[in-house]
Amino acid sequence: MFERYTEKARRVIFFSRYEASQFGASQIEAEHILLGLIREDKKLTARFFHRSHANVELIRKEIENRTVMRDHISSQIDLPLSDGAKRALSFAAEESELLGNRHIGTEHLLLGLLREEDSISAEILNARGLRLPDVRQDLARHVHVESKMRKWPLDAPRPEDRDDQWVEELSEAFIDAGLFTYDELSAEITQVASLRQFEEDTEALLRMLAAKGLADPLHLPNLAFDLRDETKLAEFIEKSRQR
Repeated sequence: MFERYTEKARRVIFFSRYEASQFGASQIEAEHILLGLIREDKKLTARFFHRSHANVELIRKEIENRTVMRDHISSQIDLPLSDGAKRALSFAAEESELLGNRHIGTEHLLLGLLREEDSISAEILNARGLRLPDVRQDLARHVHVESKMRKWPLDAPRPEDRDDQWVEELSEAFIDAGLFTYDELSAEITQVASLRQFEEDTEALLRMLAAKGLADPLHLPNLAFDLRDETKLAEFIEKSRQR
């Protein structure tokens, strides 16, 4: 069932099983998946939640107040998914296909939880300002960038093309470091009207590096060639992070 899940998405399911055991639940409910999602993917929750709204303990307390708490059970027990949780995961798979993705990631799990409207998880998300159309639209705006930079889930083989690989790795590293955002890179890709020496996504990233003062704009072709080398790529990432 979880063959297409990214490593992060699989860990969400692992954590949801743990959360269900702590509640003494006989099944994994959608709200347990929500707790697993917030616990596992801080980047995703920071993107869609206000900081105070993504607190795992506060959300757990809210769920506790709305469910029957029982004695903890062993986390080694393989709890089944409830019907609501199954629907949420089914919706997640549908959302992945709608976005043109081959994997199922944490972002798709979030959409699946929002679509399972008759659930505590959807009510909690809605109360914190998350709406299915808005989240879906936000993710759709990033689909071009993510299809270019993150074509494969984290546990899939790396692309053979070295340009694809360094563009993917460098984009992820710099976005994680807060040097620029997906929105900025996406806008740059959109503005690239004509292709010169590189593919669209490669040229957009090089322009972004130059605009942020992270690369010499007069030597971008040389930089692109150098970054095909794994050692030089790692050195460039580390040097840029230290600026």
